[in-house]
Amino acid sequence: MSPAKRARGSRKSIAGTGRKHHFDVVIVGAGVAGAMVAYRLAQAGASVVMLEAGVRNPGRIEMAGAYAVAKIKSPHSAYVQAEADKNAPSPDGAADYEQAFTNPDQLYKSGYERRTGGSTWHWLGHTPRMLRADFEMRSRYGGASDFPPGLVNWPISYDDLEPWLCEAEWEMGVAGSDEEWQDLFGSHRSHPFPMSMIWPSYSDMWIAGKINGARFDGFEYRVRSTPSARNSSLYDGRPPCAGNSICVPVCPIGAKYDGFVHVAKAMAHHAELREQCVVNELDRDKDGSIHTVHFLNYQGEPGTVTGDVVVLAANAIETAKLLLMTGLANTSGEVGCNLMDHLSKSTYGIVPEKLFPFRGPPSTSGIESFRDGEFRAQRAGYRVSLNNDGWARRGTPQTQIVDLVTKQRLIGQELQAALFDQVTRQIRLSCSVEVSPDHNNKVEVSPDQKDGLNIPKPKLTFTPSDYSFRGLVHATHALQDMLRLLGAKQSDIFDANAADPKAYDGAGHIMGTCRMGNDPATSVVDAQCRTHDHKNMFIAGAAVFPTAGSPNPTLTLAALALRAAKDIGEQLGFKTQSIAMRS
Repeated sequence: MSPAKRARGSRKSIAGTGRKHHFDVVIVGAGVAGAMVAYRLAQAGASVVMLEAGVRNPGRIEMAGAYAVAKIKSPHSAYVQAEADKNAPSPDGAADYEQAFTNPDQLYKSGYERRTGGSTWHWLGHTPRMLRADFEMRSRYGGASDFPPGLVNWPISYDDLEPWLCEAEWEMGVAGSDEEWQDLFGSHRSHPFPMSMIWPSYSDMWIAGKINGARFDGFEYRVRSTPSARNSSLYDGRPPCAGNSICVPVCPIGAKYDGFVHVAKAMAHHAELREQCVVNELDRDKDGSIHTVHFLNYQGEPGTVTGDVVVLAANAIETAKLLLMTGLANTSGEVGCNLMDHLSKSTYGIVPEKLFPFRGPPSTSGIESFRDGEFRAQRAGYRVSLNNDGWARRGTPQTQIVDLVTKQRLIGQELQAALFDQVTRQIRLSCSVEVSPDHNNKVEVSPDQKDGLNIPKPKLTFTPSDYSFRGLVHATHALQDMLRLLGAKQSDIFDANAADPKAYDGAGHIMGTCRMGNDPATSVVDAQCRTHDHKNMFIAGAAVFPTAGSPNPTLTLAALALRAAKDIGEQLGFKTQSIAMRS
């Protein structure tokens, strides 16, 4: 009998509680990565517990209502719950972190949700794939004297991960165009998208008609529909998108995928979910394995579970912080290092055509032309998104009303006509620029800031490289060029960061800190997401990314989680199932 089976036959309950103490798999975190691992392993017959620091959300309508009445609008507004934010804080941007910096304008600006389902409760749902080249940065583009040393090759190739990208698309329910995305920059697709694309907005189609085929700095503009984990038809029991236009902070009908979908699926296969369990300690056995996980509930009461395998599936900041607190998996000294996010910025314009924004999902199309090429030996690549939310990120239409009343003294029908004329012609273009990994961009354990349970908060250091800033400057010029092609007057083009070429926003794409690699001296996990130092502990999520590329990371981290679940199952003697790969 295998050790795992012996353990399964000798489980004990926590004294006085009747709750199970030992599991095949203990998963820390119930976001997308943790939930997918839990689902696949529970489906295969493993006993699984998910320890979630946060709580379950109220109903979708209640969350939308909470956002509507919030005095300060942010992605976190719909989820504010005093007890959770005290004991499992969800940082909502740069001001919520302790940060070490030399330039106060260069901070880590993205937040996250510590709650059941994770930050996908308020993500936009975009699921473009990483490109073949994104896995091979050092071998393809290395050699330039100023090439960032942090840009490395992944220990796996695009071809290794491609079947799992298909798998993730089918699990999440991704709508996309096979024709538009087949062989993009040499990155093939072996299976079709599970749903046809989300139909482009009128604005998308008008922009495409104006700029497709035009060129900027040698690159051809071509508008493509953006793959999204959002239903274009009934899928997996969830309705098609109804165009409520409030994907951030919450889809009110559940047409957009979120991590709780797979939390619920895991629970349907008898996985346990334990909320308000803030993990604060992991025990290392004499043989180097990790079996014992300690946590505190919101009352400060301690609890313990054990598992044959432990999976850390918090986000890249919280996973790194936990490992640093416990001194584990860090023989390489790389835990917490290489913190990444995409540099994001928006450029706004008023065009001659009435495009009627604020309908449908906030973004349905984009431009991929700037993501790869020989230029990546010198500067970062980036994606461009066409957005359907007008100038909402500048506070409109309220802002326009104030301007029209206070500056032009308009009231009544004149005010209404002028407001309609302006708002219907608004466009926002945005970009996500890749950030190169840097050993000095890191997560540390705060020496003095603690949460309500007396657990240290994270301390961040983050300064993007010149490589990334050069990509940001190029993106800025491209966005302005597109608006000019669309007929916007220079006086009607607005860039809030025009005065500072290094100004950026956070994209909400938290990556790095526990990088994947073949060499235990320079990486934290191996190609299967298993920690080099502890053969029964895995890390699931974007923490393992060696590089960022320019796409949203959720699809890639989901694919890696599903791939890791297969290896965990094999290590424990369970055979996991698949969807796309058996079709």
